Amino acid sequence: MKTFFTLLTVVFFLFALPLKPVAQETLLAEQGVYEWVITTSVSFDEAIPLLQKRIADSPFRLLAIVSMKSPDDCTYRSNVFVLYDSVYAEKLLDINPLTAPFALTDRINLFEDENGVHVSVVNPLNINRTVLLNDEKYQTLSAEHLKALREVILSALPGKELKKQYGQFRKKGYIGRTMGVMAGGPFDEKIQTIASRKGGDFTGILSQLEKGLARPGKKWGLKAVYFLRIPGRNIAVIGVSGEEMESRSFSIVKAGNDKTRKKFKCPGIAHAAAYPIEVVVRQVNDGVKVQMVDAMYRMKMFFEDAGKWAFAKNMTMPGSIQSEIKEQIENALSK
Repeated sequence: MKTFFTLLTVVFFLFALPLKPVAQETLLAEQGVYEWVITTSVSFDEAIPLLQKRIADSPFRLLAIVSMKSPDDCTYRSNVFVLYDSVYAEKLLDINPLTAPFALTDRINLFEDENGVHVSVVNPLNINRTVLLNDEKYQTLSAEHLKALREVILSALPGKELKKQYGQFRKKGYIGRTMGVMAGGPFDEKIQTIASRKGGDFTGILSQLEKGLARPGKKWGLKAVYFLRIPGRNIAVIGVSGEEMESRSFSIVKAGNDKTRKKFKCPGIAHAAAYPIEVVVRQVNDGVKVQMVDAMYRMKMFFEDAGKWAFAKNMTMPGSIQSEIKEQIENALSK
């Protein structure tokens, strides 16, 4: 009888305990910043028009193909295809109109190395968790979008399909500080207004920025590579990149956390889809604001697997990049 009551007590407490949802394990799954899609059997030059044609027949809009600058001693190439899906973008904007503009575009990286020609993408499961402030409700939306991206690529190119992820792996969207001091916190707190114009005309300001950002910056060569205006939202996204920033970044990150690529000539170009940087222009009640994410924080989002020492040695680089963008924008708006 005593054994029976002991067993009954155990069963009671087991059922009284709050059950952990099965989905929680999925929500906490680690996600890499990037995901391999394919190693293709066609050449780098052959792959470009094949991808262009397939994208043209898909729901995605091709905003730009950016030829990334490899480190100086490397002949391997990387092209980043910047894509936009208006239906997906509207869903993100409905979720969080403040932060979502920084995640509206997709980036496909076509690149070469000693093992052939590859395609990878920025993983929306990783990035959206950060941009949407660790909101796990939209994991399904992000997963379906990743699947759509992969289908476009796989239907365009022949070769061996891959699903391996790389870059920094994260179990949550929140990014902490490196060594307790460098660039951590919620994404929305890292959005900085780098220029504003009270009573400014949104269309006129966009026109000024388009002209002003057409010329490369002095140090990093930064310039606009695409302009995206969101219909009905009075929001625009400008993609900014530059050769010196690209090649320096790829030299710093090297193989990142993928040690199988450590001996490659320029393994860092696998991270090329980190760029372009997003500059967001938005109409507000009293005028127009031009915003970007704190440059060090954004570097951590896409290059954190370079390691703490690499960030420490290059601590001044992000600030210098942000200063160049800010100066170019202020100069453009002063004319």
